[in-house]
Amino acid sequence: MKTTAMGIILELTAKQKEYIDNLMDNYCAAVRWAFKRLLDGWKVQDIRITVQGKFRLNSRQANDAVYDAQTTIKSQYKLVQMHYENAKAKVEFTEKRIAKAKSLAKIAKLQKRLEKEQRKLAFWQNHLDNNTFPPVVFGGKKLFQERCKGNITREEWQEVRSNRYLSRGDKTKGGNLNTRIYEDQDQIHLDIAADPVQKGKSVRYNRITVPIYLAQKPSKKTGKINGINYRQMVLDYLKTGSAYQVEILRRDGKYYVHVSIEEEVPMPYNHKGAFGIDTNPDGLGVTQVDCLGQYRGSEWLVQGEWTYARTNRRNNQTCEVAKKVILRAKEKGYALAVEDLKFKNDKSVTAKFNRMSHSFVWSKFLKAVDRCAAREGVPILKVKPAFTSVIGILKYQHMYGIAVHEAAGYVIARRGLGFDHEKIPKMLLDKLVKKKPEFKQMANWKQWSAVKKSVLAKIKKITKRKKVNSLVSWQIHRKNVLGIG
Repeated sequence: MKTTAMGIILELTAKQKEYIDNLMDNYCAAVRWAFKRLLDGWKVQDIRITVQGKFRLNSRQANDAVYDAQTTIKSQYKLVQMHYENAKAKVEFTEKRIAKAKSLAKIAKLQKRLEKEQRKLAFWQNHLDNNTFPPVVFGGKKLFQERCKGNITREEWQEVRSNRYLSRGDKTKGGNLNTRIYEDQDQIHLDIAADPVQKGKSVRYNRITVPIYLAQKPSKKTGKINGINYRQMVLDYLKTGSAYQVEILRRDGKYYVHVSIEEEVPMPYNHKGAFGIDTNPDGLGVTQVDCLGQYRGSEWLVQGEWTYARTNRRNNQTCEVAKKVILRAKEKGYALAVEDLKFKNDKSVTAKFNRMSHSFVWSKFLKAVDRCAAREGVPILKVKPAFTSVIGILKYQHMYGIAVHEAAGYVIARRGLGFDHEKIPKMLLDKLVKKKPEFKQMANWKQWSAVKKSVLAKIKKITKRKKVNSLVSWQIHRKNVLGIG
């Protein structure tokens, strides 16, 4: 598992600063030049040789610059494919909405949206057909426009375009030949290859050494490190002699260091049950299920600040609650079952939904769960999210007297353990399903969809509302819907 420890260069002399700035200028210029030559169809080896002489880089630095350009091109092609798939899904989704719409005004609005989405689809389709991608602006499109308007100076623009240096590692060369990291008298140092020096037939390099600080969070009360001790993790990794990557970034006159290593993780243990997690904007529904799929307890972990806290605080809370759940699962020898959610911009949705989902923590929480579970050896069971809440509300909420999200977590845990087919309760079947032979021929999820529609129709009739889209009021009207009041 790849892990990156972040740090900062503590102090630089004027000469060291000048060298690092020049190295960044040459490296970033080499990346841009290699990017253009790759698109022109040059051979990779020819580009490497030319870059080395043209930009005064050693062979490893030249290879890193070309590799950087190659990864940029690969990522652009992947983005074109992703944008095309999302645009196509949006067009199909809007066409379905138009087919279902009854109001002429709504149809007209959706038609305008469809035309806009079709133009975007044609744009990405054209790039896909021609095996191209939109122009890449090194430094950012917004700042480029500001530079064109004269709102920023040429120096500011160059500062943004030439502010990084990347050095990949090599196990055969002690981890990283161009940027070595070592500890001396409790201080970590970064040793960077500098100007070449000819010694007979061989070439050696002068080196500049600067002190760096790798971030960690010591407790003010106990003095112990809160969370993962990344500093010690990096130092232990250096002793193995394995390859590590170093990236130097310049931001607001400061020089930051990112050290990437391969973190060893234990093999997942054999689980004897599962914790089902239902993720929501304001908390988690956590349900314990044994190996037979039987309910063994649940709770609601309130996370009210997720909806309004600042990014850093929200990220910190998300990681803390992820670790809390992981450690509970490890203590019981259980696996963790979560929904396999796809974070794609493939739905033509309303502005209201976009505002709600913008700061939602699904993605951050699931990433934190993946990393923490890998470190602790806890198995992760990813399941399809379809109808977990519907099944939880209609089948298990009343049965166990639990909250909606805990019931959904129960369904997720059962699904993770292999209990995919959820039978429709006999009472729901008798009261809500009229054509039983045809109903039994349906797939399980389609059956639950049909039951949900019947329940919503009954609630709509009882409440005399124009529109009922949610099962929120199911527990209130349950007896009336089933005729047991």
